[in-house]
Amino acid sequence: MKRTYMLFGMTVLFSLFLLTVNVWGAPYISFHSYRTGQDAIYIVDTNGKNLRNLTNHPSDCCATWAPDGRSFAFLSHRDGNFEIYIKTFNVAQARRLTNHPELDYAPAWSPDGNWIAFVSKRTGESHIYKIDINGKNLQRLTNQGDNFSPAWSPDGQSIAFGSIGPPGLYVMDADGKHPRQLIDPFHVGGRPRSPAWSPDGKQIACVVGNNGDDIYIVDTDGQNARRVSPLGIWSNNPAWSPDGKWIAYDAYDTEIAHPPDNPNAERHIFIVSVEGGEPRQITQHPGQHVSPAWVPESFFSVSPTVDTQTTLWGRLKQAERMTQ
Repeated sequence: MKRTYMLFGMTVLFSLFLLTVNVWGAPYISFHSYRTGQDAIYIVDTNGKNLRNLTNHPSDCCATWAPDGRSFAFLSHRDGNFEIYIKTFNVAQARRLTNHPELDYAPAWSPDGNWIAFVSKRTGESHIYKIDINGKNLQRLTNQGDNFSPAWSPDGQSIAFGSIGPPGLYVMDADGKHPRQLIDPFHVGGRPRSPAWSPDGKQIACVVGNNGDDIYIVDTDGQNARRVSPLGIWSNNPAWSPDGKWIAYDAYDTEIAHPPDNPNAERHIFIVSVEGGEPRQITQHPGQHVSPAWVPESFFSVSPTVDTQTTLWGRLKQAERMTQ
């Protein structure tokens, strides 16, 4: 009888373990949401399940992940001014990275884990800067026009960004040298912005604004531009999945005319195949859900939920020894 109970207990624990592994093994996306009436950063799996609040603070948004998954940088107004912060797991408090009275925003973590690129209006215009993850070695990278949305290439050698003057999508070396226009607005029929590199570094996803905003994919030589989101649905903030197969983005409610002018318009997170096709809506809760970013798989090795997996596995092994 005792052995029967032990075997039953093992079966239950093993089932729980498999369920936990299946749930947390799914790809996850972080995003910024105003679902509770306060800004916060959440993660959710690509089935729209297992929602989790990462920051529990009423003024946080726009996460970018460290390559090792142990930290993320984000924008916050928690000290009375918009600055960039870093949150490391197993550390209670977020650490402020920038400290300037003008707006700092749009952080992007470098592939080698050493730098954060971001946008700042500290000179009156929006320019791209980078700073090391200890808050040292601030460098201004752009010198002309209003620039925004920096995105590191997978090898860390280049940074793509959008610009208003002259308008277009640009690429520069990681030290700010050799800026060059990648996409001319006339080439794609609208102003391109918000670039995201493919994992192999051969393509860039971006937003093209025309009658509504659309997600396009273009080769890094500026050729073969093609739309992958539904036409004119006001889609923004593309993020390329680590396996190179999907684009996550946020989009407005399609039933509202010119939704950017409507404060009550809903925005949701979608994913779409890089080959195009019907997008899948990830978020369902009313409100605005924006700025998706794919969560590194290594995040789950430091997540408290993985600690639960380890505990279950330990109990399973203990029960197995007791029945031998």
